[in-house]
Amino acid sequence: MGKLMFIDLSVPIEAVPSEFVLPEIVHEDHRMGADLMKMVFGAVDSDLPDGLGWANDTLKLQTHTGTHLDAPWHYFPTTGGGKRARTIDEIPLEWCFSDGVVLDMRRKPDGSVVTVEDVEKALSKIRYKIKPFDIVLIMTGVDKYWGTPEYLNKGCGMGRKSTIWLCDQGVKVMGIDS
Repeated sequence: MGKLMFIDLSVPIEAVPSEFVLPEIVHEDHRMGADLMKMVFGAVDSDLPDGLGWANDTLKLQTHTGTHLDAPWHYFPTTGGGKRARTIDEIPLEWCFSDGVVLDMRRKPDGSVVTVEDVEKALSKIRYKIKPFDIVLIMTGVDKYWGTPEYLNKGCGMGRKSTIWLCDQGVKVMGIDS
């Protein structure tokens, strides 16, 4: 059995040039934290080390800010079978820790759709057969544009049929670098 390896693919929560809602981050220093602790707990300066409280950050985010996992509920309130779609808190954590496979779609032009045939060809090229609970990552090459205005208009995207095909193979989590 191979060595278990975790690879962190997350990006920082930051403002990305976009016409969409940007994250708002308000940093509250230790003095502000002390004021809050005094108000909430009735503390006084002498109760707090050097009169300081905790530091806080208040975040206002849109769903697609930074690295994230979209739950089925994000897309529609019901599944194809008419059952209520799962919300993010209902996604089993085990789905997020499994074998991963990267499919290289960098050759696809910007704005194009990844088809079932594209997925099958990429799998054949790396001699891999999808198994249930594999995590499939689509590499479009758009990551090199992260933090630039071009980022939002670069790369290809998954099509409905290719997404359903992966689900039919038992895939529960997919990722893309865009």
